[in-house]
Amino acid sequence: MRILIFLLLSTHCFSQKTFVTNSDVSFFSAAPLEDIAALSNKLEGVVDLETGNFFFRIPINTFIFPSSLMQKHFNEKYMESEKYSLSFFKGNFSEKINILEDQQTTIIAQGILNIHGVDRDVSIKTDLNIQNQLLEFKSTFDVYLKDFKIKVPKIVRMNIADTIQVSVSGLLKERSE
Repeated sequence: MRILIFLLLSTHCFSQKTFVTNSDVSFFSAAPLEDIAALSNKLEGVVDLETGNFFFRIPINTFIFPSSLMQKHFNEKYMESEKYSLSFFKGNFSEKINILEDQQTTIIAQGILNIHGVDRDVSIKTDLNIQNQLLEFKSTFDVYLKDFKIKVPKIVRMNIADTIQVSVSGLLKERSE
């Protein structure tokens, strides 16, 4: 029994994890009457380099808009951020990441994306730039409002596109636990 506990603790202690240190998450909606854009730098996340598993989350109410009215409508009418306060993405990478080797590569992040309380299986192309054991990641992908049951009132239908372009970038820094 002691050997089993030692092995479990040893495996956990040598697990390499990286954590988000800087981030930007933005989205853009091009519509006939008005483009909508917002930005948040409050993305939190962890990647286990041994397993390739990851978990990222962002508080919905941290997105900043050019107009306070846009921000209010986004939180109250569309995203219902009091009810659905977080969006998250959890899953694993298509291949193992070697943070010790400086490189630029593209991998696929596969998993469950949760927005507005709805889970969707997604695969997102992610560009990595690894320099001096710092991992920079960038990704751009589309979110379809209907996939996440985000309803847009008919009166403002021309103001908001059905597809939102999301861009995510950040740095992951390694810490051993």
